Amino acid sequence: MERCPNCRARWEGGEICRRCGMDLGPLLAVEQAADALVARAVACLAGGEARQAVELLSKAWGLKADPGVRHLRGFACAWCAESGPADAESGPSPTRGAGPGFFEFCE
Repeated sequence: MERCPNCRARWEGGEICRRCGMDLGPLLAVEQAADALVARAVACLAGGEARQAVELLSKAWGLKADPGVRHLRGFACAWCAESGPADAESGPSPTRGAGPGFFEFCE
């Protein structure tokens, strides 16, 4: 988080916004949960478990719509598509992946 979602003040690392007093703790917890899911997904990718990584990255995206998560998930989906003929049908196509249906194709 870079700014308070309520008043847009710069976030200085605390759980309470310095300007408006909003409790940022729950939002920070959601961000930490998303970051933990991404870390687990990267470990899965390192272990060759691309399908598990896709599932974890989908959950992470649901918590925090971060472009980095989206790109990493695209990489994992492409890896799934290259892993064998059974996976190729559900893998990404060249024309998909950038728009709203990004997460539909490699479930």
